[in-house]
Amino acid sequence: MLMSDVLMWVAIASGFVVGLPALWMLSRGLWPVAFEKRCEAAKRGIVGSLFLGLIPALFFSFLIALMAKRLGPVPGIIISSALIVWGLNGVVGIASIIGERLWPAGDPWKQTRNGGLVVICCALIPIVGWFLFLPLMALVGMGVNVRCLFMRRQHMAAEQASSSLTLDAPVGTPN
Repeated sequence: MLMSDVLMWVAIASGFVVGLPALWMLSRGLWPVAFEKRCEAAKRGIVGSLFLGLIPALFFSFLIALMAKRLGPVPGIIISSALIVWGLNGVVGIASIIGERLWPAGDPWKQTRNGGLVVICCALIPIVGWFLFLPLMALVGMGVNVRCLFMRRQHMAAEQASSSLTLDAPVGTPN
């Protein structure tokens, strides 16, 4: 193995160590409501999220296979990259839960950062982390995001029901 090959893999690993926790911190900062939903969805269980994550993974794999026959590999690469980033962004809830459990007295953003670093360092374990943990982490993140979609629908339905109750009430009467 040449030194350039070693440096390439070191650069890829460094990109993961810096990039994914930064993505999770960006998600926490820009979309706090979605972040809270991901944390709630992650608390419901990792195994269920794993099986839910298989649904979009299999659907988009089938879609990419169909598209590759007609359009070539580029749309499939774009779709699969977006799907992987979407899935890895769902892991922010798991990273935050790990950070809360390991550093209960810390600031919330530091808990997310530190929990994210724990998750990423586990993904850097040779062979097991690369080929087992990292893909499973993306699938679990997809499942967390799917759960968030259902939570959003339930939350919106509950909001609409409560707002219709307040709009129908006569003025001046308590609800």
